[in-house]
Amino acid sequence: MTTYIGVKDGQWRWTGAEPGLYRSSPKVERTFCRTCGSPVSFRSQAMSGTMHFYAAAMADPEVFAPSVHVAHEEKLCWFNSDDGLPKRNGPEYL
Repeated sequence: MTTYIGVKDGQWRWTGAEPGLYRSSPKVERTFCRTCGSPVSFRSQAMSGTMHFYAAAMADPEVFAPSVHVAHEEKLCWFNSDDGLPKRNGPEYL
C-alpha cells in the first residue's frame, strides 16, 4: 500500500535531473532516483494524462490534501479509511 499524489500533465515539471525510467509492463512506466533507486512516480496508460508521485518521496507531502481513496478494494484489512473521502475501485475514477 502506498500514497500517490496524482497531478495532471502540464501542471508539473522536473526541477532537477530527470529520474531514471523503468517500463514495468507494456502500459506502465515508473521513475526512480538514479542515485539511490528510490521510487519517484508511476504512470499507467489506463490513467493517461496524470503522473502519480509517491508521497514518501516528496519533501513536504502534507501540503497536498487527500481527495479520494483509489483501488480501495486492495486496502490492507487494518487500514481505516472511514474519513469521509470517496472510495473508488481501481483506476476507473479517471
